[in-house]
Amino acid sequence: MRTNRKAHGSPPHTFYIPWLSIVFKSGGDGMCDEVLLIELECKHCEVRFNICRKCYCGHVYCSSRCRREAQLKAHRKAQSRYRTSNKGREAHCRNERMRRMGKIKKTMADESTNTPPLRVILYPIVQNTKPRCSFCSVYGKIVDFFPRR
Repeated sequence: MRTNRKAHGSPPHTFYIPWLSIVFKSGGDGMCDEVLLIELECKHCEVRFNICRKCYCGHVYCSSRCRREAQLKAHRKAQSRYRTSNKGREAHCRNERMRRMGKIKKTMADESTNTPPLRVILYPIVQNTKPRCSFCSVYGKIVDFFPRR
């Protein structure tokens, strides 16, 4: 039996206030030492960043942009290996033959648009500021590794 959550007065789960989570997680100035952060280095751009235990789930990239660029780089490398293999060469030859015979027609919409990447200005981390998580912006204390729970 389905129940209507709004009929019972419970709040919807999609309600989100962006600044509320930071206030509750940081706990103000008195509790900022309880949140533990680890410092990681991005595998793509090699920038050091901090992350809290709540946000950490195996991160190796500092942002989604770096993750996407690294995935594209790995994909290009794999495509290059495939194109130089016998199977890749045969597939390319077969597809070119079909294209020349007029059975495959590419349009402008089929071609990917390569837009130049946006310039991102990375500011250096100032040492006299409190360390904070790069994802949720909570202040905390940097440790070498997260202790077991």
